[in-house]
Amino acid sequence: MNYTGGTKQALSFIEKYKNLGYIVDIYSDEWVNAQDPDEYYAITPEDLVRFDKEFGSEYRGHLLAVYLGNSNPELRQDLRKILKPFDDYCNIKPSGWRQISIPGLLFINLKTQEILCIGLGYKNRIYSFELSKYMHAHKNGLQITDAVNCSEDFYALDHHNVAKRALKTMEQLGGNYYEYDNLPGNADVIVSLSEDDNLYYFDDYDTDEGMTAEEVDELVADYARYSEWIDDCIDDLKAYFPKIEERWELNSGAY
Repeated sequence: MNYTGGTKQALSFIEKYKNLGYIVDIYSDEWVNAQDPDEYYAITPEDLVRFDKEFGSEYRGHLLAVYLGNSNPELRQDLRKILKPFDDYCNIKPSGWRQISIPGLLFINLKTQEILCIGLGYKNRIYSFELSKYMHAHKNGLQITDAVNCSEDFYALDHHNVAKRALKTMEQLGGNYYEYDNLPGNADVIVSLSEDDNLYYFDDYDTDEGMTAEEVDELVADYARYSEWIDDCIDDLKAYFPKIEERWELNSGAY
């Protein structure tokens, strides 16, 4: 669709990264009709027809999904050039030992002119904020609280609840990353039986704690379970962030 109201540079940015797959115009015929109905389980053409009848067409083209999770340096620099609040955020000097976390997912609401930032931070805990509110709080020395969350106005035209679903999925993904990363050993679970105490020990992971055969089986099952849940979350997010290529891209690795 054609976008209006933005600078020429901003409109060029949208078209460039739409063509590259980093930006998705969620409620557009262009995006929805291009998806394979056998592979795509999000908004359908029938949904758009229904939304048009129930709500009118104001929601069309109002919400863009932007993927930053694979650290595309050109995309990030281009975004900083056209969006001063994002540039200001990237320039925040961290206090203490924690670094500023760049959000992996953005939702740009062209109606409210606000941006919802979503990422995984320390211990893969989800964080989210409305960018303008966050920067206002930061510049005025205010505590970063729930007050930086998006208002309901942000979600008013999101009739498929895409943004709220992404928030929930990211929270689940962060929890699954954390649990997976804190399982003992590694996913291969290569162990050997010790004749001294008849317990199993990792061949490639140094630990003093042995495991029974049942505990080994349980650990294998835990790795498989969390791995499957991680993949499920990634698949859900890829409906609107198709440039997610690796299952670990959104893992903060900060513990």
